Amino acid sequence: MQENQIEEISGNVKKFLARESEVTKKINQIENRVSKMQNYFSRPDTFSDDSALEVKSFNDYLRRGVEGDLITKKLSGDDGEAGVALVPTLSKQVINKINAISPMRQLASVESISTRALDILIEDDAFASGWVAEGGVRDVSDSAKLVKKTINAHELYAQPKATQSIMDDAEINLDSWLVERLVDSFIKKENEAFIIGDGNNKPHGLLRNQNIAQIDVRATVDPELFLELISALDEAHLSNASFLMNRKTLSAVQSLKDQTGRFIWQQSLSDPLKQTIFGIPVIICSHMPDIAEDSLSVAFGDFRAAYKVVDRSGISLVRDPYTDKPFIKFYAVKRVGGDVVNPVALKFAKFAAPADA
Repeated sequence: MQENQIEEISGNVKKFLARESEVTKKINQIENRVSKMQNYFSRPDTFSDDSALEVKSFNDYLRRGVEGDLITKKLSGDDGEAGVALVPTLSKQVINKINAISPMRQLASVESISTRALDILIEDDAFASGWVAEGGVRDVSDSAKLVKKTINAHELYAQPKATQSIMDDAEINLDSWLVERLVDSFIKKENEAFIIGDGNNKPHGLLRNQNIAQIDVRATVDPELFLELISALDEAHLSNASFLMNRKTLSAVQSLKDQTGRFIWQQSLSDPLKQTIFGIPVIICSHMPDIAEDSLSVAFGDFRAAYKVVDRSGISLVRDPYTDKPFIKFYAVKRVGGDVVNPVALKFAKFAAPADA
């Protein structure tokens, strides 16, 4: 190999190493920038400029009723409705806390919408299916019938109130105070409507649906009651099934044993809030009726497939310092709906006479 060729190869190697070093340097710079960005956005008190202004403007409105330019432009109620909209972060806090605590929201499917109603199509029959040879003639079959169902989002309001001294106390976190009051008020009314609501300006309650099969059971609570419910449910919904009852009904179940002498009710060792009957989860809801004649005290099935909760995004708020002096009231409105969308996925236990619990 000639000397000039060796020098050329050596020069190319040096250029390659220099270029590789430069690429490595740039990669390290990018990694450092990404790391700094991750640290910045992971801070709980980090807000964008717009978000910080929204929070400040909203707090000024809560404390003093001051409606600044930001309130007028960005937080005003939509569709011409009175009041201002909760800051998105606070609105999400309210919804998330309600979802975490509400028994029916834990069981049902929940969907958010931006309109006043949700239209869904429900099949009232299964699609036709069958075996056929490759290239064979497919028989003409009836198509599944589609039924349109509309779930309206109804107005649910709450009116927490406070004194002016609380509003003037800078140490009190008004955001947290308002969120907790709204969550407490909304949960009580929502759960009642999801169970027994008549659909008149409120959701259609679970127990009001006439298409859900009712299984007549004996007057007393016994293991056979739950075995009958389990056997009656379609196998496709059994894997996601749960029992729903109130605490008084559950107390009548906790002492029951199966034929082998084992308690049919079991408490989870890892999570004290979880409990089962014959290995199937049990959810407690205070709005389920006590055991009595003709009562539907136990519901069983795949609630996620059977019932849908609809939330319209946004919560509006009106500050009222006039109608209940010396208190300041906050009139808050959220919109929510609910209805049974698949009655086949649920079963009720209907008691024949008062039980001796």
